[in-house]
Formats: sequence, structure tokens, C-alpha cells
Amino acid sequence: MSTQEKRQRRRSSKRHEKSIIREFSLEIFIGVIFLFGVFLLFEEMEIKTYVFQGLVSFFKSITNGFSNFLGFILGTAGEFETSDIVGTMLIVVAFILLTYRVRQKAIIRLHDLEECPDCGGDLKHIHRTLIQRIASRIFFIKIRRYQCNDCEFDGLRMRAKQSR
Repeated sequence: MSTQEKRQRRRSSKRHEKSIIREFSLEIFIGVIFLFGVFLLFEEMEIKTYVFQGLVSFFKSITNGFSNFLGFILGTAGEFETSDIVGTMLIVVAFILLTYRVRQKAIIRLHDLEECPDCGGDLKHIHRTLIQRIASRIFFIKIRRYQCNDCEFDGLRMRAKQSR
């Protein structure tokens, strides 16, 4: 084995080694937290007062924002009748149920795609379109796109996402 081959072998093996910072990142983070805790115990500044005032003002702004939002919603809701609100909720429920039914039908219809339905040839997996990616996210399904090696068939397979 020549010296050049040995150098190449050493270089390729170093590429896959983890850096010390990546390998011990959790330990470094724990050390920084420990040192910050020690600093806070022995410091003479009034950090506690600043932190407390910051937290109080943060929670005051959140409660004021929530109060304003709730007042806007209740003020707007006062303009609608109860039947309008119930009707809107029924339309939303109907839309959700229709979406669920379309999802179930698509999964049943496009569940099995092992070979080309036109010629029986082998299929290869190809990239999905943007619309198929969006539909996969909206309907919570796995969509895979296939193309036949022998003919011009292009099809989809859909399956329900498995919960982990």
C-alpha cells in the first residue's frame, strides 16, 4: 500500500468522525448551565429585581392583549344571532365530515398499487407534485407517486398515516 493510499484512507475515516463539540454538546450545555447557576448565586447585581419586573410586565401585556382580543370577539359576537352561530358551526362540521369521507374514499380507491394496472410492468417511485405534498399534509395521508417502466402509466398510492 502506497503512502498516498494511506493518506486517503486516513482522510476518509476522519470525515465520518464526530467533532468534540458535537460529541460532548450536552455535557458542554450542562457545564454552562452549572456555571451560570453559580454566577447567579454569588453575584451582587440586582438581577432578581430586573427579571421579576420583566416577567410581571410580560404577563401584564399578555393579559391586556387577551382582554382586548376577548372584548373584540364578544363585541363582534353581539352583532350575530344565535342561529347564525349555530348555522356556521353546522356548516363547519359538515365540511369536516365531507373532508374525512373524501379522504377515506381516496385511501380505499388508491390503496393498492403494486404493479402497473395497464400492462402489469414494474413501477418506480417518482417525486410528488406540490399539490400532492399539500394534500398529504391537509388530509394526513401518505401519498406516493409511481410511474411504469414499460408504458406511460403515472399513478398514486395513498395510505393512512400510522400513529406512533
